[in-house]
Amino acid sequence: MNFPISLHRILSVIPTELTLRDHPITMVIGIGLFTSFVLIALAKLIKTDVYFTMLMSLTKTKGLRAYTREAYPVNKTDTLILILNYLVATSTVLLIIVGLPTVHSDYEVELSMVAPIAVLAWSIGGMFLTVLITGEKNVFVEPVIMKLVGAQFLGIFYFVISLLWVLNSFDQTLLIKMTLGAFVLESILRLSKSISVVYRQGVSYYYIILYFCTLEILPISIAYYVVVGEFD
Repeated sequence: MNFPISLHRILSVIPTELTLRDHPITMVIGIGLFTSFVLIALAKLIKTDVYFTMLMSLTKTKGLRAYTREAYPVNKTDTLILILNYLVATSTVLLIIVGLPTVHSDYEVELSMVAPIAVLAWSIGGMFLTVLITGEKNVFVEPVIMKLVGAQFLGIFYFVISLLWVLNSFDQTLLIKMTLGAFVLESILRLSKSISVVYRQGVSYYYIILYFCTLEILPISIAYYVVVGEFD
């Protein structure tokens, strides 16, 4: 007897029109997510265990060079695709962040596109510059591998949180914290492992501290203050 009334009540609460999101999804973000999805699927298609071997490379501190040479070469098509995905996925999540109503930036697209390229290029370039100055090529092989593998992992993580935010827009502060937290955590783990690897090869702590303060910590600090100033 009460079924028609219950059905009527249910139908009455169903909205008759779609409501606008607080932060609408732009075409650029949609293209970025689609491109990232295609790249991730393509890497899996080329090498079926690419993500397992990537995670193994991410956690290794000893024998990383031999493992990547045999199981996860960083110069193969699948791994290079994941590096490209890092650039696309990071740009996408940054584009989402700088487009939030609580964030104010006059150069949204430019900042989002340049930042991931600059961070990766500065880190890798700094290592190669040090190699040219010191001639110690073998010392920096594993730190370079760690940086590339860490970037690949961040690319997948940023794609996932960007997709989750698009499908179900959660708290904006949480999105920013997850993005920055993943970058900081990856940087701390990578730098810790790099210091351990380099020190085991006989490099003095003085040169290690000088390198990381000059080419790792200082640029991140400058970038932080620039970004904070841009968003204020």
